[in-house]
Amino acid sequence: MIHTKIWGLLFILFISYNGTHADQPISKTTNRVNQEIHLKFNLKPGNKYLFSSIVKQHITQEMIGQQVVTTQNMSSDYIYDVQSAQGGTTIINVTFSAIKMDTDVAGGMQQLHYDSSNPEAGTEELKVISNLVGKSFLMHINEEGRVERVEGLDKIIGSVDAQRAEILKQSFGDSSMIQNMNQMINIYPNQTVNKGDVWTKSFSGPVAGMFQSTVTSDFALSDITGNSAMLAVNGQMGFSKLKNSGNPLLQGAKFNLSGTQKGTLEVDIESGLPIQTILKQDISGSIEIQGMQIPMTIVSDIIITGKKM
Repeated sequence: MIHTKIWGLLFILFISYNGTHADQPISKTTNRVNQEIHLKFNLKPGNKYLFSSIVKQHITQEMIGQQVVTTQNMSSDYIYDVQSAQGGTTIINVTFSAIKMDTDVAGGMQQLHYDSSNPEAGTEELKVISNLVGKSFLMHINEEGRVERVEGLDKIIGSVDAQRAEILKQSFGDSSMIQNMNQMINIYPNQTVNKGDVWTKSFSGPVAGMFQSTVTSDFALSDITGNSAMLAVNGQMGFSKLKNSGNPLLQGAKFNLSGTQKGTLEVDIESGLPIQTILKQDISGSIEIQGMQIPMTIVSDIIITGKKM
């Protein structure tokens, strides 16, 4: 049935919308207090870091006169093994260490589970994720934290059959992975800053090959405590149809979704390591697919931590 297919599309769409690709920042200065620091991505070759993320989502959709509430809890661990740093670009070997997903639709109407610590207990649709755990790819990152490119993901995904590869590609392909990684680390200004300074970054990129995500965020250096810089983030989010999408359900689709992203970050000044990121995203609006208007709200709570191993 069409509404079942549409829900499946929205499930894939919203498990992977977090994260963005960041363009050049625009800096503006306020309230200088003469405590200048240079925040940049500065992880040292030979060191290893553990990045962990937890995303909790509450999605409400209205379809065919019914309200459908979906809750999703997702967690993932990535190990960063810094290979080299030269010419302003750091090359990191990234390993999928652990992945866990739990989804509940309409109070148990449909449930999906996967836990890399017990993959055989997962639902069949998500067991394909096992092909990622323990695998590694390379990531090239500049000093502003922007992921310039990744290498090796296509080989990992291409190791499974075409149908399973498509599932992995939607959430873990190059474009989605670049965006997810940028969510963690693309936060730095392109100049020294003082307490009270604000810099703005515009984020834009395709998600899961289905739609375009755009975020514009203000980052403010709110405090300096010991070796840590405290940042506040306040952003606006928008979504639009991705041009040339090959998904037949999206032919003629219209997106009217927007929202906000707010939170705080603690960053180690010397290495640029984001020690803790706490974000709350509130998105609302509607999607029109094949003549069906689907109002929705998505509330996401995101916690990302980083630590040296």
